[in-house]
Amino acid sequence: MHSIVRSEQILSELGLGLDWAAKRHKAIANNIANIDTPKYKRQDVTFPQALARAIKGKNSNLPLKRTNPRHLPAPAAETSIAIVEDKGTTYRNDGNNVDPEVEVAELLKNTLYYDALIDRIGGHVRSLRLVISEGRR
Repeated sequence: MHSIVRSEQILSELGLGLDWAAKRHKAIANNIANIDTPKYKRQDVTFPQALARAIKGKNSNLPLKRTNPRHLPAPAAETSIAIVEDKGTTYRNDGNNVDPEVEVAELLKNTLYYDALIDRIGGHVRSLRLVISEGRR
């Protein structure tokens, strides 16, 4: 029973990471699309900090809590993913602060992160299948 609950938690946390990476991809793509828009401020997603606070129990803003291991996980993480604007910098005279080289590098880094999570989820599911089939293929 304990390993089933732990497996649920692992898949839930990996899913949260995928949600964050997808939102971050959209934010970065939006930044790249607005490279030439005057006064546009780059956006990013702050989910890792919110997840760390939630896991450590320091975020009292999460409305739901599991009181029994058989309860379904709370879908509250979606509200923890916040898109923020970087209003503190300006790289050009028109007020835009998008650096194309940085954005492309961040997009690549985010893609690698997403792919690593997908690979980890696949490995976890393969392990579960092996356990369920008792080692038989």
